[in-house]
Amino acid sequence: MIEINHHHRQPHTPATREFTPAVKAELEAIAARYPRREAALLPALRLLEREYGCVDEPGMIHVAKLVGVSPSKVYGVFTFYTHYRRPSDGKYSIQVCSTLTCALKGSEQVFDHLSQKLGIGKDGTTPDRMFTLKKVECLGNCDQGPCMQINDDFVDAVTPAGCDKLVDEMRNAKDEFHPPPQKYHLPPNKYAPVMIKHALEDGSDTLAHYRNRGGYETARSIIHGAKTPDEVIEIVFASGLRGRGGAGFSTGQKWKFLAKNDKPRYLVINADESEPGTFKDKLLIDRDPHGLIEGIILAAYAIKAQHSYIYIRGEFAFGAKMLQKAVDEAYAAGLLGKGVMGSQMEIHVTVHRGAGAYICGEETGLISSLEGGRGHPKIKPPFPAVEGAWGCPTIVNNVETLFTLPYILKNGADWFRSFGTAKSPGTKLFSISGHVLRPGNYELPLGVPLKELIYDIAGGIPNGKKLKAVCPGGSSSPFLTADEVLADGDKLIRLDFESLQAAGSMLGSGAIVVMDETTCMVDVCWNILRFYAHESCGQCTPCREGTGWIAKMAGRFEKGGGDASEIDMLDEVAWSMVGRTICVLADAAAMPARSIVKKWRSEFEAHAAGHACPLQHHKPPKHNKSGHQAGHQHA
Repeated sequence: MIEINHHHRQPHTPATREFTPAVKAELEAIAARYPRREAALLPALRLLEREYGCVDEPGMIHVAKLVGVSPSKVYGVFTFYTHYRRPSDGKYSIQVCSTLTCALKGSEQVFDHLSQKLGIGKDGTTPDRMFTLKKVECLGNCDQGPCMQINDDFVDAVTPAGCDKLVDEMRNAKDEFHPPPQKYHLPPNKYAPVMIKHALEDGSDTLAHYRNRGGYETARSIIHGAKTPDEVIEIVFASGLRGRGGAGFSTGQKWKFLAKNDKPRYLVINADESEPGTFKDKLLIDRDPHGLIEGIILAAYAIKAQHSYIYIRGEFAFGAKMLQKAVDEAYAAGLLGKGVMGSQMEIHVTVHRGAGAYICGEETGLISSLEGGRGHPKIKPPFPAVEGAWGCPTIVNNVETLFTLPYILKNGADWFRSFGTAKSPGTKLFSISGHVLRPGNYELPLGVPLKELIYDIAGGIPNGKKLKAVCPGGSSSPFLTADEVLADGDKLIRLDFESLQAAGSMLGSGAIVVMDETTCMVDVCWNILRFYAHESCGQCTPCREGTGWIAKMAGRFEKGGGDASEIDMLDEVAWSMVGRTICVLADAAAMPARSIVKKWRSEFEAHAAGHACPLQHHKPPKHNKSGHQAGHQHA
């Protein structure tokens, strides 16, 4: 029997749950899209959430029966994910992002203000059950920080005054309240865009708009004999396209690794964009979903996969709706399903929404979640190309990677190589946020100097401040100092895989977070390590214990309780985590932490000597109910 704390259950919760025949039929249609029924578990919990407002004990028991698994299995899966609505949640769940970029922009002040206004602390619910206040990890909306979500709706650039207005509007709403829709923007860019050229045009998300600009014609031509699957793979391999999700592995080579056996092959699209500082895939999904679908068709044709699954992070509820709308349009137009585009081919696409777990961005953790379980990474080898989803050969590609395919296959490998460098060809989307004048997504040829992006293209550091630090490839990348970023000659750092590796960091997802001279690097370290401690799946002891340990150590320094003798210990513990776990989440926490300790050691020493953050004028920090500093001006 599932045990849940009944003290937090909503009043008058019924003893049983029962889907209507129509909802049961909906669940059956969902389950039919997976090789095994258990894979419908996460979607079934979404149905439960939709129908009854939360996932509760009676609902989990009902879902267990319908999906064909034990109640304890359902409970174990449910408690792994953070995004499902709990029975204790109020009508409006206000989720304030607390991760690096939003923290740099003042999210702590926003949270503290809301906490005071509503009279509740972290994860608290008002007595009238109208509001629940949460402090959450990166929402993938970093250029609009500080951001938050009200239920599934994003709210950009929130301020304390703006929060007051939103709370009043929610209280006074006669029906369900929704904030204004997001406004998308692309800052000016001297480099002509390729992939995001049409992203801001009216109707860019529709099939009609995509077809009017030549969409699906490349896929149609290839499917009807212009290229064989092997020829497509060779073109992609020759183009030098490298995965845009972070690892940077050759896409064509990855496809070549597919096991040659009689098992079904699957294509899985990694749309679980959760790396702090990254928000490029969100733009492509929300504004140009058919570009992704054409890329899926081309990849599925090349690797001979009949079924493709788009795994999109739970926080991207709007993106999931836009993808489903586009998929439905494609099916209705004969672009998906049986007899694709009048051929003998069969290609199916399923949108599968996650539920809040950074670890599902790791390809084997994603597969575990897709199969209906906790997002636990799997030991490699075997690699997914040999034994992936449901034990079958599986290719996992990032959204941007697949979005690039129609352009490569239309214009050729040489065209793609005309951009970028010899080893890092093509254009890439870079998400820049933090202390820059013009944050946003920029499409650039690989190899552009990092300082050119920061100072020339993105407008430099606001308010006459000086550069202090840069995180060049998402929060898991080792940090760079201002001197490193501003260097010239043979030490010039360019935005490509090789240059950043030579500088001791990595290109990663292309997420660049800029920090000015007012930033406390001890606090930055603490912020990042809290994120990784929260997101560790707990499978591996070095990660489960290590991330929490170094996060507590960094927090102790920032709060004035650290000792200089512990600086080396923090570095030592971080080093002991590297290369000792199933996946690289432990490494992702250790690498930025070690770089910050090494390059800004003097700040740790100053915190220890003064028993406070020097940037807080040597005053002992005050802490709110959640344990975080009140009124903090930096990360």
